[in-house]
Amino acid sequence: MLVDPSDIERIGTTVGNYHLDQILGRGGMGTVYSGEHVYIGKKVAVKVLHPQFAKYEDAVKRFLREARAASSINHPNIVDVTDFGPMPDGGVYFVMESLTGTSLENLIDRKGALPLHRALNVANQMAHALAAAHETGIVHRDLKPDNIMLIRKPGRRDLVRKVKGEGESTLVVEREAEYDFVKILDFGIAKVVGPEQSAPSKTLAGAVFGTPEYMSPEAARGTEVDSRADIYSLGVILFDMLCGRPPFEAQAAADVLAMQIRDDPPSPRTIAPQYEITGQVEDLIFRAMQKQPKDRFQSMDELRDDLQECYGSVGFRRNRQDSQSDQFHGPHSRQKRLTEELTDWMSTDERRLSLEEARAIALEGLAKDDKSS
Repeated sequence: MLVDPSDIERIGTTVGNYHLDQILGRGGMGTVYSGEHVYIGKKVAVKVLHPQFAKYEDAVKRFLREARAASSINHPNIVDVTDFGPMPDGGVYFVMESLTGTSLENLIDRKGALPLHRALNVANQMAHALAAAHETGIVHRDLKPDNIMLIRKPGRRDLVRKVKGEGESTLVVEREAEYDFVKILDFGIAKVVGPEQSAPSKTLAGAVFGTPEYMSPEAARGTEVDSRADIYSLGVILFDMLCGRPPFEAQAAADVLAMQIRDDPPSPRTIAPQYEITGQVEDLIFRAMQKQPKDRFQSMDELRDDLQECYGSVGFRRNRQDSQSDQFHGPHSRQKRLTEELTDWMSTDERRLSLEEARAIALEGLAKDDKSS
């Protein structure tokens, strides 16, 4: 990555209670370092505002707003900000939890399109986190794969896989080996709406914030945005995960912005016919990417509801829908509770035993087992 000499000079120095070890990344507002608390040895990430912005009050406020926005949401899928303070040179920094993983951008760049169930898992966690952000009046405004960190964790759910055999398909249940735990980063241009925004906004009319390939049409125009702009961006990211590329690409940023404003997205199943992309997920992407905010999903919770119907040949057990078998969904998807089984047994047993009589029989059986052993 390209870094300034001042970025390199900070390596090995201490800011606040944190020793800076190495550079992890550099964005438009600041540089991120790996660091360690000098007293307790806890690993952290420290983001330092670029020196050229430190003399501008608005830039400092915007930088600290990122720290405030991320920490106020308090959601497990949003990076946790734990501290912030001034730099000796007049700048500012804030401290985040240390994450070990890879960005969604790097994953797509290395491996191309993701399998359907993996992409849906990432999108579902993003929607869940952003629903919490929107509930607190915060709109991210710069969602993109670079701002999505994926941490691999041991599997905890059952996968239902459709296996094609001779004649007809069968369903196989297997434990997932690993899964992606999502962390959303970089609330640097987040928009705070609602009661907290008591002062008039100082954003210039017509100013464009964000990344062109993932920007909503209203953001591309430089007009006012709300939570539905994040819904549009999530639709673009889901397209990117399934196809290995975003829907709109061009050499010039202005051309991409024009596409976001006027062009309908191409069909993911046409762009990437070699991958499994269900009709339901394509419909979800099209609805999320409607040009007019009123035509999109109106909330992240609404989008998540539709997301559960988008699985194909591989799905999580609780989401699995397949016309060939009701074993994995509907009223029989969970094992019966023992009280339900006991009720069924007593209602079908010709002797019509009471609960006390059934308990006595069970205890008698246990006593016999103990004697025989």
